[in-house]
Amino acid sequence: MVASKFSTWSRGTVGAVVVAAWSAFAAWQYAGFRHERAIIRDALYQQTGALMHALIGGAGSHRRRGQFYEDQLQGMLNELVAAGDVLAAAIRSGDGSIMAGAGEEDLLGDSAADAENAAWEPAGFRLVEQFELAPPEAPGLGGPGRRYGRGQGPRARMMQQLADEQAEAGEPVQYTAALLVDRTRADALVQHAAQSHTLVALAGAAVLALAAWAWRAAVATAAAQGEAQLLQKETRFLRNFSQAAAGLAHETRNPLGLIRGWTQRLAQTESDPQRQEQAHAVVEECDRLTARINQFLAFAKPPEVRLAAAPLAPLLDELKLLLEPDLDDKQLQVDCAIGPECKTLQTDRELLRQALFNLLQNAVHFSPPGGTIAIEASAAPGGDCQIAVNDRGPGVPAEQAPSLFTPYFTTRSEGTGLGLAIVQQIAQAHGWQAEYADRSGGGASFALTGIHAESHD
Repeated sequence: MVASKFSTWSRGTVGAVVVAAWSAFAAWQYAGFRHERAIIRDALYQQTGALMHALIGGAGSHRRRGQFYEDQLQGMLNELVAAGDVLAAAIRSGDGSIMAGAGEEDLLGDSAADAENAAWEPAGFRLVEQFELAPPEAPGLGGPGRRYGRGQGPRARMMQQLADEQAEAGEPVQYTAALLVDRTRADALVQHAAQSHTLVALAGAAVLALAAWAWRAAVATAAAQGEAQLLQKETRFLRNFSQAAAGLAHETRNPLGLIRGWTQRLAQTESDPQRQEQAHAVVEECDRLTARINQFLAFAKPPEVRLAAAPLAPLLDELKLLLEPDLDDKQLQVDCAIGPECKTLQTDRELLRQALFNLLQNAVHFSPPGGTIAIEASAAPGGDCQIAVNDRGPGVPAEQAPSLFTPYFTTRSEGTGLGLAIVQQIAQAHGWQAEYADRSGGGASFALTGIHAESHD
């Protein structure tokens, strides 16, 4: 019952379900990674924004644009870069020229062209913002001091000139601030998040694969249990049926023997030739029916194997002598070739004799008159022996070959269909294999393989 329920799910369906489940799980992990990456980048953006606000606030706190404003602004940028997370910082005037800068200013590019933006650059995270300061209250120039110093530097004079022009016009002074913040730490966190989610996705795949394997194992176990129960029932039925059939055959053989005996006596005492011929026909049919019953009894009773050393040549001589009348009728010859490794076999002699007798009888029937039957015993590649019975008959059609060893399958009108089935039964009892192959050059080749040779060590 369990096996029948599980069998409704095909392997393809289960595979599709597993792939769909893992795809959904992987998509969930990817969404989680993207969310975590966004949080990490937003944190760096917020940190950079805070630094930018501090920079703009610091620039605006220095109201007086005199001789020391440039030094104060430059010192503030130097301290910002020295903190470690800022790679470059710069303040540009409205025309894009750098008024103050620190760090690797060339990495900032032309920040004036990017009026306000936030960009992830290969070197780091860049943030650019514009800001303006109110005109100074006392923008006077600083000339040389009393000790004849140099007074303002070039950047200060440029900034002072711009401030004076905007102050005269009453306009606020326009500036652009640019920061480039190191993104190494953020990238490491993003990479760690990617690795973590990838490992989780792979672990999910492993769990799903194990679940699918466990499911298939459960299906296989349930199916095996169901088949075992079915085989037990079939075996029990066949055993009971065989016993009943064997009993019926035995009970039939006894009166059949009585009929044969009285008919044979009648044939000997009858003076009418026609009645004598009829009596002989009855005797022949009784013998034929008795042979079939004996074959059925041999097949119905499982063979009991008693292994012993059995020389092969004397056994084949016995079979040739036993079949000599049939061989003479068709003028057939039997050639035997026994390899040195297979002269003595470890087998049940009587069962091997029965199997070879059936194969030889089959070869005699299908061989053309005047032909030759070849019996070859040789060593197989695995070290065991094989015995092949070869004839030059018509062979077996390809569509019938798989059914040759099936009980009651026969291509002979007078056959019982049990001869080759008994050969198969004997082979299985020994652990051998009964095989058929088309013979090279025409004909059939029946072989018993896997026969153990007697060791001479």
